[in-house]
Amino acid sequence: MTTTIPQGTLLDVLKKKMRQTKEEMEKYKDECEEFHRRLQLEIMRREEAESEVAALNRRIQLLEEDLERSEERLATATAKLAEASQAADESERIRKALENRTNMEDDRVAILETQLAQAKLIAEEADKKYEERKILENRSLADEERMDALENQLKEARFLAEEADKKYDEVIDRYLHSLFAYK
Repeated sequence: MTTTIPQGTLLDVLKKKMRQTKEEMEKYKDECEEFHRRLQLEIMRREEAESEVAALNRRIQLLEEDLERSEERLATATAKLAEASQAADESERIRKALENRTNMEDDRVAILETQLAQAKLIAEEADKKYEERKILENRSLADEERMDALENQLKEARFLAEEADKKYDEVIDRYLHSLFAYK
């Protein structure tokens, strides 16, 4: 039972079938190329994203290292600041102590200057009395005893004046020494 199909019709059917297959193949080829293009685009996007992530990770690492260095510098600066603050406090304490000492020395110098002035007055009075004594020496023996006492007072006054003068010089020297040492 063979069906005979006219040969022209079979050829037309085969050509039609081939054309349809060719069209389907073209369609599938276009789809395949589109999917391939999309795949390449996705691969490029992924690679860009991965390189961006790697760059960001490297940047994070560099920032962390920079943060560590900054923290170390901050710790060093804080320690130096504490040392400087302590040194400044110590300097201020020493300055105040020297200032108090200078004030006490100033008071002492003023007292010694007053004592020196008094000793000079006493010495001048003793000199006057001594001169008077010389004049009166010729008068009497009783006056001689008084003259001896005045001479002793004069010697004592001179001694006191010299002592006061020495103390005054010592205090001035110490005061100047401490003043220059303070600077």
